Amino acid sequence: MAEQRRFDAIELFREVLTQWEREFDALANRFMGTDEFSNVMNQVQRLQLELQRRFNQHVAEQLANFNVPSREDVIRLGETLRDVESRLGRIERLLKDMAEPAVAGSNPARPAGPPRTRQPPSRTRSANQNPAKESAP
Repeated sequence: MAEQRRFDAIELFREVLTQWEREFDALANRFMGTDEFSNVMNQVQRLQLELQRRFNQHVAEQLANFNVPSREDVIRLGETLRDVESRLGRIERLLKDMAEPAVAGSNPARPAGPPRTRQPPSRTRSANQNPAKESAP
């Protein structure tokens, strides 16, 4: 007995789809390879960019009318905030560096040197007068 092939609808669909894709691809390549197609696509892209520019301009004007910041305003505000945070970080580091010697027990405003043992003149004068009175009797 000869082996009978069964009808396979899925295989038939695959073959038809593959053939259609090949023919459509060939047609599209012929069409897209022309100078007219390139010119039309160039004009479409220019038109799209111009429409986008006008739309953004119109939206910015409407936001300004409503007293709402535009995207550019928010971006500029974010950049300013980042700069302020950077400056604040530098100030914090400087304050921390200045505070570390104070924590260690030294005064950052006064350089370290020999200890001060000399007494102010008022104390030395009163100390000199008191022993003289006590030794006189």
